[in-house]
Amino acid sequence: MGRQSAEVIKLFTGALQKDPNFPWPHLALVSIYSSPVFLDKEQRDAHVKAFLDACPSSLEGYQSLSNIDDKDLVCTYAAKLRTMLEGRSDPDAVGAYQTLWSLEFKAHSPSEYGPLRQQVGKDLERLRQLKLEDKRQWYSALVEGYKLANDQKQSDWAEEQEQARFPQPWSLPAMSKWQKDHHWPAEDAPPDKKRAYYSELLQQTAQWLKERPNTTYIWTERLGAMERLEDVASSELLRAVDQAIKVMMSNAGPEGPGSGEYFSVAEVLSKKHLEPERVIEMAQKGLAQWAIESKEPFYDLYATKQNLEDNKFYQAYSRLQGLGFEVDGYLQLKQPDKVLLLLTQMDERLEELKSLAGDKPDRKKTYADRLAVYWGLMAREAELRGRKLDAMAFYENALLTRLDAQQKPETGMKDELADNAHQLWANLGGTDEGWKLWYGRRADALAQQATLTWEDANQPLPAFELANLSGKTWNVTSLKGKVTFLNFWASW
Repeated sequence: MGRQSAEVIKLFTGALQKDPNFPWPHLALVSIYSSPVFLDKEQRDAHVKAFLDACPSSLEGYQSLSNIDDKDLVCTYAAKLRTMLEGRSDPDAVGAYQTLWSLEFKAHSPSEYGPLRQQVGKDLERLRQLKLEDKRQWYSALVEGYKLANDQKQSDWAEEQEQARFPQPWSLPAMSKWQKDHHWPAEDAPPDKKRAYYSELLQQTAQWLKERPNTTYIWTERLGAMERLEDVASSELLRAVDQAIKVMMSNAGPEGPGSGEYFSVAEVLSKKHLEPERVIEMAQKGLAQWAIESKEPFYDLYATKQNLEDNKFYQAYSRLQGLGFEVDGYLQLKQPDKVLLLLTQMDERLEELKSLAGDKPDRKKTYADRLAVYWGLMAREAELRGRKLDAMAFYENALLTRLDAQQKPETGMKDELADNAHQLWANLGGTDEGWKLWYGRRADALAQQATLTWEDANQPLPAFELANLSGKTWNVTSLKGKVTFLNFWASW
C-alpha cells in the first residue's frame, strides 16, 4: 500500500471474494478509497458499513467514519458507538470517546453544538470517576473533552498530567509549554524581538538538554538560536555542532541521517564562517543522502499531479541548497577551481528549477532566491581570482534578482550579499552617494512595504457545503458571482 496501491485493491478484493466474511480488508480499502488519487465515495462508504456490520464492537471501524460525508450514516453508527462505550470502562473504550465526540459533532450542524457540549460534560463526569490515572487514554480523552466543553483550564491540566506521566521521547512538558507561550518570530520581525526570542530559546534548550541530551530536534533548535545570535562564542557553537552531529548520527536509521539534517549543520557553520572543511563534508554527505531520497517513490495514495510537481520542485531546490553550501566551503578555503566546477553544476540545476517553477508565483520567488545565491557565489569566485569588475557585475545580478523578486533580507541578520557588494563598490572607487542611488533607495523602499501580498490561485474552487452558526448552509452555487472571503483555521 502506498507503492502499488492499484495492486493492493486487487489483492484485498480477491481476499473478499474467497471469504466475504473476512472483515479486515474492508478497513484497508476504506483508507485507499478515501485518498485523493483513488477517491471513490461509494466504495469507501460501502466498505465502512461492511466492516462495522461484521465487527460492531471493533473500535477501529468507527475511526474510519471520520472520512464519511453521509451525516445520517455517521449519526447511526455514532449512536451505536455511544451505547457500546457507556457499558465499558476499559482504557481503549475511554480513549474511543474522542472518536465518538468527533462523529457526533460531524453529524450535526454548528447550531446544534450546544446540547452536544452539555453531553460531553456529562461524559467527562463519568470518565473522571473512573480515575484511570495510570492510563494515557484517560488523559487524552479528558484533554479533548474539556476543549469541547469549553473548559480550557481543565484541558490544560489534563494535558500537563499526561505529559508528566507519559513523557514523549521527542518533547518535554516544559518545552511544549514554552513553545505555546513563545511564538516563532517571522523573518521581518523587529531585530530586538528576534534577539530576545533566540536568547531565551538558547537558555531553554540548555535546560531541555539536561533531561533529553540525545534528542536531535532540541540540538537543532539550539543550533538555530546560536546561528541568529552574534554574541555566541565560536568555541561554544562548535561544541554544540560536535554534540549535535554525534546525536544525529546515533539516532539515524540504517541509511543514516536525512539530507536536511546534514544541510542544517552545514548552514550554521557556513553562515558563521567556521570550519569550511566540515561545511564541505556535511554538504557532500547531505547530497549523497539526497541522491538516495530522490529515488524513493512518492506515496501513491497522495500522488496527485500537484503533489508530484511540488515534490519534484522542492527536491531540486534542496539539491541546489546543498551545492551552495559546498561552494561556500571551497570559497572559504580559497580553492577557485573546485568552486568553478560546482558553479557549472549549479547553473545546470538552476535551469531545471526554473523549468519546474513554471508560472507559479511562489515557486518563481523560490527560484529567484536560489538564483541570487548563485550570482553571489559567482561574484565571490571572481573576487578570489582578482576579477573585480566581473565580480561587481555578478553582485549586481544577485542584488537586482533579489529586489525584482521583492525578497527582503532577514531583519536582525547581517546582509552579507549587500555588504560584500558595497565593499567591492568602494574598492572600485564608488561613492556612498552612488551606492545609495543605485541600490540603497530601492532596498529601503522594499523594506517599508507590507509583507502580506495577494496572489491569484487560478484554481477551481471544489464543491462544498458548510453550515454557519445559524444553521444556514452555504455552497459554491450560493456564492457564485459574489466576492467571498474564506478564513481557514485549525486548533493548532
